[in-house]
Amino acid sequence: MDTGGGPMISTLLSLKSLFDYLGGANDVPPAGVPRLLHHPIFRGLWWGFLVILIAIFSGQTSKFIYIDF
Repeated sequence: MDTGGGPMISTLLSLKSLFDYLGGANDVPPAGVPRLLHHPIFRGLWWGFLVILIAIFSGQTSKFIYIDF
């Protein structure tokens, strides 16, 4: 897919399609993806890593103050 934006745009589009595949938005992997990324164990480890990352950072920036009048 040539957008005329040069190598930077091409790299960003490739990364976007890779992250779309890893995130489950696309069922078909982009061209040039290593076979390791197709393996179900890798997908489970990837999603497990994301869940752990969310759990670590959840609530860290919450500035909720409960005021009872």
